[in-house]
Amino acid sequence: MTARSKASVLMPLALPSAPMGLCIYWLAWGLCTNVLLLPLPALAQSTNAGDPVRSLPPVEVLGQSPIPGQNQRLDQYPGNAQIADENDIAQAKSGSLVDFFNQRFTGITVNEVQGNPFQIDINYRGHRLSPLLGTAQGLSVYLDGVRMNQPFGDVMNWDLIPETAIAGVALIPGSNPLYGLNTLGGALALTSKSGLTHPGTEVDFSLGSWGRRRLDLGHGQSWGDGWHAYLAATLFRDQGWRERSPGALDNVFLKIGRKKDASEWSLALANARSNLSGNGLLNQSLYDQNPQTGYTFSDATRSLSQQLTFNGSHDIDAYRQVSALAWLRRGRQDNRGGDVNNDWAGFLSDCAALPEAQKCVDPNDADYVSQTAVLNTSTVAQSEAGFGFSHSYRNDTHRLLVGAVVSANKVDYERFEQQAAFDAQRVAVAVPGSSAVQNVVLHGRSTNFGIFVSDLINLGPGTVLSVAGRWNQTRVHNALGQPMPLVRESFSYSKLNPAIGITHKLMEPLTVFTNFSQGTRVPSSLELGCADPAQPCVLPTGLQSDPYLKQIVARTFEWGLRAKPFDGAQISGALFRTDSRDDILFVQSGVAREGYFSNVGRTRRQGAELSARWKRNDWQWRMDYLFLDASYQSSGVLSGPLSTAATPNHFVPGTPIAGLPRHVLKFGVDWRVAPSVDLGADWLVSGSQVVAGNENGDRPTLGKVAAYSVLNLKASWQVGPRWQVYGRIGNLVGTRYASYGAGNLDLFPSGVAVLPGQALVPTRFLAPGSPRSLFVGVRYEWDQ
Repeated sequence: MTARSKASVLMPLALPSAPMGLCIYWLAWGLCTNVLLLPLPALAQSTNAGDPVRSLPPVEVLGQSPIPGQNQRLDQYPGNAQIADENDIAQAKSGSLVDFFNQRFTGITVNEVQGNPFQIDINYRGHRLSPLLGTAQGLSVYLDGVRMNQPFGDVMNWDLIPETAIAGVALIPGSNPLYGLNTLGGALALTSKSGLTHPGTEVDFSLGSWGRRRLDLGHGQSWGDGWHAYLAATLFRDQGWRERSPGALDNVFLKIGRKKDASEWSLALANARSNLSGNGLLNQSLYDQNPQTGYTFSDATRSLSQQLTFNGSHDIDAYRQVSALAWLRRGRQDNRGGDVNNDWAGFLSDCAALPEAQKCVDPNDADYVSQTAVLNTSTVAQSEAGFGFSHSYRNDTHRLLVGAVVSANKVDYERFEQQAAFDAQRVAVAVPGSSAVQNVVLHGRSTNFGIFVSDLINLGPGTVLSVAGRWNQTRVHNALGQPMPLVRESFSYSKLNPAIGITHKLMEPLTVFTNFSQGTRVPSSLELGCADPAQPCVLPTGLQSDPYLKQIVARTFEWGLRAKPFDGAQISGALFRTDSRDDILFVQSGVAREGYFSNVGRTRRQGAELSARWKRNDWQWRMDYLFLDASYQSSGVLSGPLSTAATPNHFVPGTPIAGLPRHVLKFGVDWRVAPSVDLGADWLVSGSQVVAGNENGDRPTLGKVAAYSVLNLKASWQVGPRWQVYGRIGNLVGTRYASYGAGNLDLFPSGVAVLPGQALVPTRFLAPGSPRSLFVGVRYEWDQ
């Protein structure tokens, strides 16, 4: 297999940040120690004619802003940023890009709510990134400078990312303002391959458990006079490890460009389509019987998306550079779900509360509800256009960057409802003679404008000060109806967000850093259309003209270090705290999926992360640890199906946020058994977590989601210079585990529908984890 060199530039990334008081302290102390310690590194690096020649390690570089063009050394970034390239991704033999994040990045955990490899929630330092509407989003994702969070709900559709074409990934911690809206806890920056950086061809085919088949193809080509092109494609099919959960995905990525003299440009077209099924949470009684089944069926999402991206830059001279970014994106998503009929749930609840002699069990009674289900279908069409520009200037002391980004998006949403009933297998079947009725229309428009500036200031040998700021203005216009007449509403948000940070090299193997940053997230059209407790909606369904929601403001403080204590070893660690004001949460208001969005006071996510890497001879070891304390910092009541006037789910300062493990340990090892044979293992240990709906602990029957550990094995054999055969066993010991839990009333205990008059029992609903799996594949590579 052809080894490719480690990516030297990862874009887009952003700038550092840090608390003012601590920054002044570090600045003064850094200047002093630079003077005192200057002779030590000078002596360590001095050479004479008799000294052996030593090769320098490769310099890892981050992009300074979302617009590609201005770079920053990773060792000068005042935060615990992490990077990986395509070699790291290929070596991991992960099932998907999100699976790779879960294995290799410190601070990241996942929730497998849908049971689908392309519909997974990411948690990073307690902030979520999810494809599910209603999730409190707190991370942003960029691909070649374009923000990939969808306008409708800020969700992330992982199936639309061209995984084969990814050259590098950067995980940027904190509320970095240069990454714009939704960067509350961090940002993921993805960079695509090109024919200039990745010439040649690679083909990868794998198959395995649950009928999974995947084909990845990539081809890069460069010609004379600076022209180059890259093509990538992925085809994925499987039957799903959970019942009735097939999945299909196809995407194609094409990039052409030219680099000549002081200028370069590229034009990339990405096209993706998918048809994915997700089963959601499973009640405890069915989980105990068979964690691979579902609570109700069937939920499917069809997606189609195209994106055109232009990137260009020009070096005016040795000190100045201009960069430009433009994009067009459009997509359509069709959802179909069989859900519990809220009228039936209310009927059962009211009936169970009646005295024994008055139980409503007569099907002929006017109040009797026999339609147990409802078929919800919805369509959302989204489009977006944007443009960005930056100008950078650099000399021996400064690396100054100024720029602006403007974008506009359009959302058209329709929802239909049809009466249905669940059959014996809990599949929602339309009632004969019923028809779909349109009951929601939304036309949303929003514009975003941001101006940013940053500077990297070299204060002396080994000390770099970073300052940045961004001003955002967002306007949202909605027209909503159920279905007519349309009611119009508009909202405006603006905010100036600063960042400041500093890094100081105490000595050659040790660097310390600190930073402060502030970021914001503006309510989306979805959230603004579903914010009235008196008129709850069903996600992703009913919307109406609702009360104003405040924008979220997050402030992050971080302190840490990077060290290389001896040859082949790297250690990094950080302490962090993010305080958020006016978090937006989806508050469930009934047994079914009805609820509304609401601002919730203050929250805090703080903790520590530690990473260690060691490479010696034919062995590579890695260890990552996360301690996370996520809690509410204000008082109130979290509404929900189990929160009633008699037993409210109160929260007070210190009440934990649900769904986040307190401790996470990752351990991995790779061993080159022979020149052509590699073995490896990944071990994940996740601590227990609070069940949503039981944050205050007043319902001990819900308990907690138990701690678990999962062990994965992998092996590869380089059959020849171009051929490789590999295999992976997931969850080797077949651990039964759940990655998330929420409380609700169980309408199908042990899979059988509750009868009128029977008590509705509060129970725990779980997100089952993947069982044991086996995948094998073959990879072929050849140079251009």
